[in-house]
Amino acid sequence: MDAYFGVAGLEAETSDQAAHFAASSAAFPELLLPLTLIGHDAAAAVAQNGRIVFAVEDERLSRTKHHVGFPEMALASCRAAVGGSRGKIAHYLDPNDAHLAKRLASFGGGAFGGGAVGPSVERDFRAVEARTARMRGTHPGMIAVSHHAAHAASAFFPSGFDRALVLVLDGYGESLATSVHVGDERGVRPIVELATEGSLGALYALVTRYLGFEALEDEYKVMGLAAYAKGDEHRAFFDATIELLEDGAFTLPDLRMTPFALAGRWFPALGRPRRDEQPIEPRHTAIAGSLQRALERTVLRLVTHHAEKSGIRNLCLAGGVALNCTMNGVLDRSGLFDEIFVQPASGDAGTAIGGALAAFYADHPNGPRARMNDAYLGPAFDDAEVERALASFGSEIVVARPADIARDVAARIANGEVVGWFRGRMEFGPRALGNRSILADPRRAEMQDHVNRVVKKREQFRPFAPAVPTEHADDFFVLRKHRQYEHMTITVPARAPRAKEIPAVVHVDGTSRVQVVTKETNRAFWELLTRFGQQTGVPVLLNTSFNVRGEPIVCTPTDAVRCFLGTGLDALALESFLVTRP
Repeated sequence: MDAYFGVAGLEAETSDQAAHFAASSAAFPELLLPLTLIGHDAAAAVAQNGRIVFAVEDERLSRTKHHVGFPEMALASCRAAVGGSRGKIAHYLDPNDAHLAKRLASFGGGAFGGGAVGPSVERDFRAVEARTARMRGTHPGMIAVSHHAAHAASAFFPSGFDRALVLVLDGYGESLATSVHVGDERGVRPIVELATEGSLGALYALVTRYLGFEALEDEYKVMGLAAYAKGDEHRAFFDATIELLEDGAFTLPDLRMTPFALAGRWFPALGRPRRDEQPIEPRHTAIAGSLQRALERTVLRLVTHHAEKSGIRNLCLAGGVALNCTMNGVLDRSGLFDEIFVQPASGDAGTAIGGALAAFYADHPNGPRARMNDAYLGPAFDDAEVERALASFGSEIVVARPADIARDVAARIANGEVVGWFRGRMEFGPRALGNRSILADPRRAEMQDHVNRVVKKREQFRPFAPAVPTEHADDFFVLRKHRQYEHMTITVPARAPRAKEIPAVVHVDGTSRVQVVTKETNRAFWELLTRFGQQTGVPVLLNTSFNVRGEPIVCTPTDAVRCFLGTGLDALALESFLVTRP
């Protein structure tokens, strides 16, 4: 069976995202959005017969979060997964003169805040073009799939829909920041393309940095903080920031400004930027809230126009902004669509899936299509590998093998313990979906603070997600089709009065980023949830990713034990083994 590989990532001087971005900003201080930001979230995926059979991010293998560079390790893992096949490889960039012309045009033909930056934009672009050419020389026969085409393919082809609108929202690719596509039996084709100046992702990143967080990393913190805002204090500012155009389109003139000019407009309206060591004040919360609402209004206006114009009743989402589950919840509850599919790896890593599928369907336009029911696409480890890893820690750990590990872990969680849960194939994408998870009791209101502070070592305002078996999901949450919520990508209202039973996983605005678990997609996790429900009457668990702040999700058994020993976890369920401290 032919294998089709997709890769995301671009050679760089360093694999560290923060260092890579700092070097890019230093090289192009006059540009708010240097093109060379591309290259983070390196990943590879492999498709066979229209289905992704393996995918992994380089960060999980290198242990460098948001690994920047070409995904050598991930690609090697994908090849090993399909018996060493060296089939066609699709890369998520196509930097050509047409994209350069669009990018220059998006900055007013080179006029950038009164200063000519056309030469800088072109020099930046040519550097990426040269690096891409060298990479293709190393991998002969590699084909190019443009950035937004890869995102769109990653969302539509695994959706299971015969026909859908496909919305891509990100920082930007070669020259695009927002695009709308139609997916049907003929494939995926764009109907709207907004250039760099139409980047809601860039706006969100700029405000993230303004609020003292790390841009292109901490946007989810701003989303969580936004729920604490009362009202929409800065609506007028953001209404002036996002210029609405015909047909639902928009542009952001601020993205043409120099950093100095931007400060001259933002500082008087929003106050001075917060430094990361400063406390979060009500004004910071108000800014986050108004930004989130502006994002929701703008995207809802765009999709409303095209849904009504086309009559299409299904929506697919990809691009980094599609990880904004609060926005997705607004779209879900809008009534515009019968069903929504959000690619669980919506960020740049997911373009590896899109590239592989785009290459397959280019060669097999009538090939089979299968819904991506789960994201368990990464490596797994057998008992022998687990035992070798455990033995390497010697007397640091105590290892047991319970007859019924689900019952044992459920009892521990019910008694207030926080447990690492490591089973089967690793998830692809940023969400832990029950195979590399940290689990706790959602009935205990104090558990949110405890897990944030002692285990995850992160900000106290950050919410946690609930996992619930499909059989009981409607008892606790207001849902539509359950399969929409299997990947933890959409917030939904918690259902009164049962929300009071699970305070640790209901956010301040009464919503939850729920994961609905079926027996068919994850039997082990479903059994654990069911056992916990049998013991407590509440078949819901607090589920967060198995990592600490600043580190990737654990991949191997050794990663899991190291994380366990370095945190406040009480126990670790590692396949069929239970690990505790002496």
